[in-house]
Amino acid sequence: MKKVAIIVLVLFTCGCATKYIKFKPSENDIFSTDRLSTFLESNPSPKVVLRTLNLSSQATEDEDIGYLYSAIEKELLSNGFIVRDRNLFNQVVSNEENTVDYAKLKSKTDTDLIIELIKLDRKVIYETNKYYTDKGKSGLLSDPYKQYGAVVEFKVVLIDNNEFAGTYKFHYAPCAEGKGCEISESFKKRMKRIEKEKEGYVIVEKDVLEEFMRHATYRLIEDMRK
Repeated sequence: MKKVAIIVLVLFTCGCATKYIKFKPSENDIFSTDRLSTFLESNPSPKVVLRTLNLSSQATEDEDIGYLYSAIEKELLSNGFIVRDRNLFNQVVSNEENTVDYAKLKSKTDTDLIIELIKLDRKVIYETNKYYTDKGKSGLLSDPYKQYGAVVEFKVVLIDNNEFAGTYKFHYAPCAEGKGCEISESFKKRMKRIEKEKEGYVIVEKDVLEEFMRHATYRLIEDMRK
């Protein structure tokens, strides 16, 4: 009877172990020139403008992602950059003469760097069928779990001579920190929504995306200054 009780207790304990999943983000892709780091060493508070024109095809007309641009600019400001008004900058750039003559563009806008947001994808699917338990065990699920992540890419140009200064791509993966995400009923429902949603409308939540954008901008600044 004692053996039976022990077996039942062990099975009960195993069955109650909380399961978690974790996703591993893709590697960040960083390329930065020595000229840029040298320039920032001599100019710790450069005048920059954020350009977002290339994102127009990636967002629907009724979708407001201006809060992400603001998050980027606030992070730049908090790290000592002087941020120029991008709308005014675009008005100057719209003049054909200025788009050719970068010396005039620099003079008229009083800007040192252009930071261009060339890619923002909030529908990067991460998938795994491996789980972990709070008891230190691991195993495989019968069906894989899927969650949306994101990727953002910046390009930097030194405006004085139209010199390409670097590209910086950063990835966000859900459930990547700490224990990961607990496999709860609400988590299962969200996974099923992603599985059913053919057009990918279930994207990374607004607050999570904003925090990722702030962190990516901070990383951008660090890598630019290396």
